[in-house]
Amino acid sequence: MNFLLGLGLLILIVFYFAGVYLIYLPLSAVAPDWAGPAAGIAVLAAAGITVQLLSMAMSDLRGIALYNKNERAGVLVYSSQAIIVLGHIVTVYVAKGLIYDGVPVANTPLLIIAALYSTGAALALQEWRQRKFSRK
Repeated sequence: MNFLLGLGLLILIVFYFAGVYLIYLPLSAVAPDWAGPAAGIAVLAAAGITVQLLSMAMSDLRGIALYNKNERAGVLVYSSQAIIVLGHIVTVYVAKGLIYDGVPVANTPLLIIAALYSTGAALALQEWRQRKFSRK
């Protein structure tokens, strides 16, 4: 669950940067009246695509947290989960600043969150692949 939440938020952050820099900014320079509606459509499309990507991840990565009787979680698992939880903490901190303090979210915190989630997901996938190949 922790892995899927981190992966989903990472995908949404990537879609955010793609939407801002590939859709909103160019469109606001050419047709400012269309920038707002296009951004709304992009948000809805990003949410739908994220759900599809997560459903594919759930089916293709089945067994990412399943261990045989004599298998135990290793250092990669614990570090992966710790990094993803740290990403959740930073996400909550940034969201608190946005919701309660009204501070707009800058690109730097989003890049830090994306780096934490991608590192945690990469470690989890690496550990899963090691277990998968060692069973064969």
